[in-house]
Amino acid sequence: MTTYNYTWKCGLEFSSSTKLSTNKPLTENTIIIDLFDGRRYQVRAIYPAKTKDKNWSFLPDTVVHAWPAASLPGDQLKRLRERAKYIPDECCGPLADVVFFPVAA
Repeated sequence: MTTYNYTWKCGLEFSSSTKLSTNKPLTENTIIIDLFDGRRYQVRAIYPAKTKDKNWSFLPDTVVHAWPAASLPGDQLKRLRERAKYIPDECCGPLADVVFFPVAA
């Protein structure tokens, strides 16, 4: 299976320490949903990383820049977690486990 790796910048973040790995390529306007807390992010840009974009040289050379969007209501998050068979535990945290959906243009 192919893995796509990104340096993930959120909002006004100038430089990132966060890596995002997916099994499908991301595109602009994709919605990323954090299974931990239900926060949503909309991908606004995907571009080659410059030195200033990542805090560590070992981070991926492609940046996915997303902006916060409205959070999922509790009942929708519960259904999404059930569908994804996601059960949060002490090892879970924000931005660790996400799902994403392309948005029709």
